[in-house]
Amino acid sequence: MNKHSQYAEALNAWISIVEDCCWEKPQDILNDFSSTNILHKRDNKQSIKSPERAVFDIKGNHIRIIVKYQFFTKQKKCILYLKWIGTHAEYTKICDKNQQYDINLFK
Repeated sequence: MNKHSQYAEALNAWISIVEDCCWEKPQDILNDFSSTNILHKRDNKQSIKSPERAVFDIKGNHIRIIVKYQFFTKQKKCILYLKWIGTHAEYTKICDKNQQYDINLFK
């Protein structure tokens, strides 16, 4: 993220908020971050759309963060797995290629 160091403060603020969240379902994410998009990926085995990722808009929609989430309802806990981070323009490019569902830059 060195090439986007001007966004470091906003990213650190986002991290400090999500570290303390007690989400149990996707709607909880939206309640705290209303501009977040929940991505629905078609499950070919069941022919249904299953949510598994969220896209956070950071710093007035200048930065996008794609995460995969996993809920642990008994513990009232959610783990976010960082999958991609970049500018809005970079996000548009991966969406044009329909990569937002599968991209994983941080293995």
